[in-house]
Amino acid sequence: MTNKIMQVAGQEVAPGKAVRCSYPLAELPDGSAVTIPMLLINGAKPGPRLYLGAAIHGDEANGVEILWQALRQVTPASLSGSIVCVPVQGPLAFQSDHRIALASYLKSPLDQSPADPWVIFPGDANGNLPQQLAHHLFELIRDCDFAIDIHTPTRGGRYPPIAILPAASIGEPAARALELAKGFGAPFIIQPRSGFYIADGVLCVEATKRGVPAFTFELGEGGRLEAEMIKEGVRCVTNALRHLKMIDGPVDLPPRTYLMSDFIGLRATRGGLLHTAVTLGATVKRDDLLAQVFDVYGDEVERFTAPQDGIFIRATTLATVSTGERVATLGVLA
Repeated sequence: MTNKIMQVAGQEVAPGKAVRCSYPLAELPDGSAVTIPMLLINGAKPGPRLYLGAAIHGDEANGVEILWQALRQVTPASLSGSIVCVPVQGPLAFQSDHRIALASYLKSPLDQSPADPWVIFPGDANGNLPQQLAHHLFELIRDCDFAIDIHTPTRGGRYPPIAILPAASIGEPAARALELAKGFGAPFIIQPRSGFYIADGVLCVEATKRGVPAFTFELGEGGRLEAEMIKEGVRCVTNALRHLKMIDGPVDLPPRTYLMSDFIGLRATRGGLLHTAVTLGATVKRDDLLAQVFDVYGDEVERFTAPQDGIFIRATTLATVSTGERVATLGVLA
């Protein structure tokens, strides 16, 4: 059976073809156009439509390379289904290598709030620039069958490869997102019961609520290209395509998958130099030493131990911390 013509954002892609194109977003004061880059791949055979997005925050470079490396292996003639890939979901932020489009925000901060498009889906066609960006991206996502949104923490924080799911309370689409995450093959999967990752407005939450199973994939650190993390991301994206029967080949799963139900964040009450005692992704026991803070004279001023058994899931890579800054995050095993 032959696939149908793919129609996305005014573009038509014939079965067995791929198109690189852009989606108009905004106009800058000098008349320059801001566009959202897209790669549309329409398989020769019918199948699901998968949305793949990265770099909605401008310092998330790992995801951009993960997508082009993974999709370079895809041959449209042998693909079942179609792919909507947006390698840079936040083009203005990407240009400034910052989490948000900083120049626009600093120019008129009150008018540009909210500033982070990731947390204001489905967006607003008549809103400020971040709201319009979320709206345009959601127009692409809502016509897909599944969505994967690739992130890194901002500079100063680091995750191992972890799939972060919308709340189970969403129902059947959330259950399907969990099945996709298992097939995706990230060694760590979390379906939090609270916190900002499952808040209304988050991309994967709003997509899943509207029947497009989706999850957030975090790995590595912002502002860097990390070869080992990129390799892991490519493996996982390839797994997703195989799990959905879009391409041939066995799913390459990790030796063990850790399922978690919540994050526990630990924050400094004293300022100083941060020493981390645990390897990222390690299993820890209650009362294990996680980190220490030393003052500028070399005296230990604060010590952090695990409040319970869990996974050391997010490390702070900064040399120093101030009061209130995050030191470490544990994942609670489900």
